[in-house]
Amino acid sequence: MKPLRILQVAAFPYPTAQGSQVYIRGMARALARRGHDITVACYGHGDGDSDAKVTVVRTPCVPGYARLRAGPDLIKPLLDLALARVIAQQPADIVHVHNYEAPLSATLAGLRRPLPMVYTAHNTMREELHTYFRHPTARRLARRLGGVLDRVVPRLADHAVAINPATAPFLSAMGCPAVSVVPPGVEPDDLPLTTPAPLPPGEWVVYAGNPDAYQELDILFDAMRLLPEVGLLLVSASPRSAFGGRSLRRLHHVQTSDFATVRTWLAAADVAALPRTVCSGFPIKLLNYLGMGIPTVASSGTAWPMPGVVAVPDRDPFAMASAISALLRDPQRRAVLGEQARRHVLTQCTWDARAEELEKVYASVLFKTRFPVYSGPE
Repeated sequence: MKPLRILQVAAFPYPTAQGSQVYIRGMARALARRGHDITVACYGHGDGDSDAKVTVVRTPCVPGYARLRAGPDLIKPLLDLALARVIAQQPADIVHVHNYEAPLSATLAGLRRPLPMVYTAHNTMREELHTYFRHPTARRLARRLGGVLDRVVPRLADHAVAINPATAPFLSAMGCPAVSVVPPGVEPDDLPLTTPAPLPPGEWVVYAGNPDAYQELDILFDAMRLLPEVGLLLVSASPRSAFGGRSLRRLHHVQTSDFATVRTWLAAADVAALPRTVCSGFPIKLLNYLGMGIPTVASSGTAWPMPGVVAVPDRDPFAMASAISALLRDPQRRAVLGEQARRHVLTQCTWDARAEELEKVYASVLFKTRFPVYSGPE
């Protein structure tokens, strides 16, 4: 494929250690390695340095605003309007938008200069928007608004990309003119074997990620209360206070957004946990767990059929506790599952392979070629 000017639109802080940001960064790196000219348009702030081979253009910074976590607030609409102006100023052959605000910004920019648009669905609003609110009325209204956004936003694009095969039929039903499935990948160099960080003696279960409500961490905490001798390691860019008043007999919290540091703590754990039960996207943390060779107990809603994943029924802390306990009692099984998981992720789930699939998507939009049907998760 000839080199393209690809504008990735990220209506959020960039870079950060969160899932969508990690997805865009890995994809941008891989496409740049294949010779494409990659620009990421994003908010004016982030957490860390961008990559040398990827151009980053930003909205103006808002004084005093440095929020990194996802979710609605009063400043974001202003940033999204500013992002539309940034998009309109960038030379590009194709625009690749992510989540829900970016398609709206790109559509507004398209009033001035229309460009072909590819949309990646990281989530659906019907599953997520209401989780940012507590009052019953606000949650009910958010569900309704989420349904409207689901029916309107994805079909603004010429081609939709689902990162979860289960989401593809939903996108088609919402009126997307073309839908493909391209799961996320990993950079093998980002997952080297690492010296473990020093944890207190004993067995440890790790959760690495944000504490937002859609992660359903209550399930994990309830499971860990059934295992009082086992420790829970929380690794997050968020402070301990963001996890609320949850308490356990053995709890260790590490606040960091540096993935090299995160790796050392992942390497110190015996088992990983993924309690989330509804996910129309793909939990990037699952690839990180498995790529580090950590067997992972996951709720069925997010338990992909991959080596190293032990699925348990959704919203069942007893089943999660039982699966964790079984793995902790069997170190030989843990070692086998961990080795299988790491080998699979590092050989079958690379961003270089995913970039080839994305090139086919771009070709299908620009040159009206047919994108091959995806056969399902690996």
